[in-house]
Order: sequence, then structure tokens, then C-alpha cells
Amino acid sequence: MMGSIVNLVAGFAAIVGGSARLVWPRRRPSPATRYMCGGVIAAGLSAALSAPAVLAAAAHVEPHPNVTRLLVNCIGMVAAWCAHSLLIHLVVDDAARARAAVRLQAVVLLVVITAMAALFLSAEMTYRPDFLDAFADVPEVYGYLLLFSGYVGWSMVRFVQLMGRYAGLTDRRWLQVGMRTMQIGAGLGVAWAVHKVVASTAVFLVGSSYPGSAFLASALPATCVTLIAVGICIPVGAPAVADLLLRAKRHRQYRSLATLWTTLSPVITQVRPVPATGRTIHEKLSARVVDILDALLILAPYRDGVNSDHTDAEQEAASITTALTRWTAGSDPVLDTVPEPACTMDDLDGEVAWLRRIARAMRRRPMPASDSTATN
Repeated sequence: MMGSIVNLVAGFAAIVGGSARLVWPRRRPSPATRYMCGGVIAAGLSAALSAPAVLAAAAHVEPHPNVTRLLVNCIGMVAAWCAHSLLIHLVVDDAARARAAVRLQAVVLLVVITAMAALFLSAEMTYRPDFLDAFADVPEVYGYLLLFSGYVGWSMVRFVQLMGRYAGLTDRRWLQVGMRTMQIGAGLGVAWAVHKVVASTAVFLVGSSYPGSAFLASALPATCVTLIAVGICIPVGAPAVADLLLRAKRHRQYRSLATLWTTLSPVITQVRPVPATGRTIHEKLSARVVDILDALLILAPYRDGVNSDHTDAEQEAASITTALTRWTAGSDPVLDTVPEPACTMDDLDGEVAWLRRIARAMRRRPMPASDSTATN
């Protein structure tokens, strides 16, 4: 049951991922993109149809025992052919030559599938869920499995090489992550092909496979398909998710500085009578940080010391509290000069983190009374 769920979930994820990549871009997808998406969709369909529950259900209506398994493997080979076609369109500059090479690979695919089907349909067998262990000792089935595994394994090796080559050339972060993810998935496809050859040979020679063979037969292709599907969606979906998470982070940072901003608002209004605003949360947060830092510059002459190395928030909070008390009471500055209220921020996250530490420390200290009615 668990194997069926894994295969169905992985297959569905691949079909959705490949389809989404085709429809998301505003521009018409390139031939390489179409072949990549077609390969992912075919791999997902193959994974879903190879679920044990699906094979068992299909066995009741099959015109030939295990023919659904043959269909599943042929669809998997179409996915491998799509990977070959993707490779060709990326490495061949001339479009006409690329199309000719793809057609040649299509002929190779058709010949291999025809040979596989001939071997498969000529073998004497019945439906068995443990197909490899039950029939790999039959010469026709063994030859069929070698053809299938060899074709898929060779395609996945080329795909791993392709992703490794192009991931090192791009400087686009999410595209590189997506390629590396697909490369790992294709590597698991290679591992599955090797497993299939070894397990088939073991059954053919000694009559039984090795321990864990059934688990690997399900886990490796399901994980391979899932990773390739995720990898193909990362370049498109990850930036949007990252932007959403960043905006949520900025909102939290903005709210966390509300108390400190309100405490310093009497000083801030002296520097900037009209509060600074922004259209985006990033601009609003930046404006709030600048307001606070400008207020601290105004209070600098009233402080006994300035903690410039950002190491002791408690000491900084005490110094700011003292300065604010003196400024509110109208006392004379401790220093002779008042710096200009200007600020440059090279590291917004670093400044926010430091100010949040100060804000937490100041909340633990008594603050001077203020008549400010500033709002957040």
C-alpha cells in the first residue's frame, strides 16, 4: 500500500510540475523546455501507472498478462528520449541539425521499444506483482529488462552530465538550485537502472534477487521523478516563495521595532515633522530604521558613551535611556557638538537585529514619561 501511495504521489507531483512549467512562462517555451517538461510529465505518468495497486487493478482487464507493465516502461523510455532531446537542443547550435538528431533518436527509441515488445509478448507468463523475481529467469524477459534498463540508464547518465555542465555556467541562483536538484534526481535514475540490471541478472543466474530489491525498485524511481519535478519548478516557483517569505520577515521586523520607534518619536518628529512613508514593506522598514538611527544621532550628545561595536545591548539601552531623559528634560548636552541626523545602511538585517536587541533591553528598563501621541 505504501509503495502505491509513494508512486502515485510522485507521479502526480511530476505531472503537475511539468505541466505548470509549460503554462507559467509568459513567453512561448523553447524546444528544450518543451522536451524537459514532456520528459517530466511522461516520467510522472510512468511512476503513477507503475504503482502496485494500479498494476493489480489493470491485471483484470489486460489483453496480455503484465502488458500494463510494458506500457509503463515504454512511457518511461519516452521520458528518457525527451531527456536526450533536451540535451540535443542545448548543445547543438543549429536548429535544423538539432531537429534531425532528435528524429534519429526517435527512430532508435522506436526500434528499442519494438524489440522490447517482441521479447515481452513472446514470453510465457502470468500476472505476478513480483514481476522481476518471478520472470527474470526467462530469457525473453531478461533481454527485455536489459534493453529497458540500459536505455533509461544511458539517458540518465547523459542528463546528469548535462545538468552538471550547465549548473556550473549559470549565475542565476534558483536556476542553479533547480539544475542541481534535477541532477540528483537523474543520478537516482542511474542508480535505479543499475539496480534493475543487477537484480535481473541475479534472478537469471541464481534464481533470486538480493535483499531490499523490491524496496529499491519502488523508492528509487519515485524519488528520481519527484526530485526532477521539483527541480523543474524551482527556477519559476522559488523566487516567488522567497519573496513571500522575505515580505513576511520584513513585516515581523517592522512590528518588532514599533515600541522603540514610539519611544523615540519625540526626537524623530524634531528631525522629520512629517513621518517618512513607503509603498512596500521594505521601504517602510527602511524608513523606520532610518528614523530610529537619526533619533539616536540627535541623542548622541546627551549620552555618556556610545557602543559603536554592537556588542552590549544592555549598555546601549541604558545609555539611550539616560540620553532620552536628559533630552526630554531640556538639559544641556554632555558633548559640545550635535551631529547631523543622517544615516547610511549597508546591512539592513544587521541594523534591524541590533535595534531589536536594544528594544528588548529598553523594555526591561523604566522609560521617561512622554507626551507623544505618535502612532505606529
